[in-house]
Amino acid sequence: MTGTYKEFYKFISIFAPYCVDIWEDLHNRKDPKSGDKFRITWPYKLTDIEMSVMHTIPMVDCTFVKVEFDPEFKNGVAFYYIFNNKGEELKLHSINDVYDTSKLTESNFWDLFAFWTHCKPID
Repeated sequence: MTGTYKEFYKFISIFAPYCVDIWEDLHNRKDPKSGDKFRITWPYKLTDIEMSVMHTIPMVDCTFVKVEFDPEFKNGVAFYYIFNNKGEELKLHSINDVYDTSKLTESNFWDLFAFWTHCKPID
């Protein structure tokens, strides 16, 4: 490999700045505590037709409740981040580590680092 980390960082920040934001958030965001507020992109309740008509993914403001380990995910480490949305429980599946990327399914890609890519703390 040629080049330096600094050059790679500059390249990524130009062509895919959202990757830099995710990386920094991954390393700087504090662990959520019960009662913390988050704004979540939440497409799970919409059909493909509804999302294509809306041209956007809805945002939901929720209160964090807890984290549960996902024992069913065998290709790395995944958790369920559980939120309360006006009395309704929302479970966000977040794959936080992957052993073999070639084994990821299409549905797994939405879940990759979902807590950092789909949740933003509300101050």
